[in-house]
Amino acid sequence: MRPSDGTISLWPLAVIGFIVVLAAASVTPVARLNTKAPKDFQDLRATAKGPNAAEAQRYWDTAVNVIQWRYDHTAALPTQPPAEFAPGDGRSANAARQAYWAKLREEWLQADNWHKTVTVNITWILNDVQAVWRGVRDWAVDHT
Repeated sequence: MRPSDGTISLWPLAVIGFIVVLAAASVTPVARLNTKAPKDFQDLRATAKGPNAAEAQRYWDTAVNVIQWRYDHTAALPTQPPAEFAPGDGRSANAARQAYWAKLREEWLQADNWHKTVTVNITWILNDVQAVWRGVRDWAVDHT
């Protein structure tokens, strides 16, 4: 891209550089709970009948779909299970629910139950633009 006077214009490089910086700032590594329940969780004797792998997987699915979004993966879970911790079919004995919650609390802090993934999140740009807009608006109100 040369203007008519023979010099090289650097604006395309600046635009590309700006886009690369925005993209790099928007890529975030995130820890996600594995979708497959660990063997210890599946082998839990939650009832007198013995281990129930299907029920264990339903509780684990609840942890994957609900619990991991409410709690940080590095923080300990609360002692009592939240109301949302129940299998998808709604059939759950309280003793089994408590047992699976106690086991989930143990498994929660185990690094091998988590995997790292990369996400692109551009909401920080919107938040910054909104903060600047609020600052400009507040300044204008204060100085008029």
